[in-house]
Amino acid sequence: MDWSKANEVKGHRITKCFNTGKCPNKAIIAEGLFQELEKLMSKKELRSFLIKRIEGPLKLHHEFRISISDCPNACSRPQIADIGLIGACIPRVTDNFCNECGLCAETCKENAISLIGNRPRIIQEKCLYCGQCVDVCQSGALSKGKVGYRIQVGGKLGRHPRLGQELPGIYDPEETLKIIDRCVEYYKIHCHEGERLGEIIEKIGVNLP
Repeated sequence: MDWSKANEVKGHRITKCFNTGKCPNKAIIAEGLFQELEKLMSKKELRSFLIKRIEGPLKLHHEFRISISDCPNACSRPQIADIGLIGACIPRVTDNFCNECGLCAETCKENAISLIGNRPRIIQEKCLYCGQCVDVCQSGALSKGKVGYRIQVGGKLGRHPRLGQELPGIYDPEETLKIIDRCVEYYKIHCHEGERLGEIIEKIGVNLP
């Protein structure tokens, strides 16, 4: 067996947006989240954990993967990671006068905004919380509500690919770290032979400790 590649496997891998400094689509700016996640995951010692669970050399596909995307465009492919984070900004209709410019409706790629009775109306079931309608609003009729992350769990590729299952709600960075901590502990409890988190969820469901 070629054990040389096993030395490259550290047990977890965190990816993020490719152009974090210049992207105009950011729904959230969370400085330091990547570093905090690295600290958290390093403490989990998943390399040592996986060595005990897997026969033969570790491979890159054995790693627990977290992907961070700062907007719903999801360039870092959070949908197929063990845990995927998607930046979210909930638009909120304020009491400010709306000048009916229509920029919010024109900007929305999901057709989730319309102007009714001189007020913007948000169709919640269509909204992806990108926050771009708030950015173009000139009158302040729209403002930012909660800003945080949508969290998807259990995504993977392989012979039986699976898109991540979204947890209900939007979570600020502190809440996000706590949920990831619980997800990894759940994974360590139920991973017996190197199964991916998605495989575990398919067997027993999402039941975080």
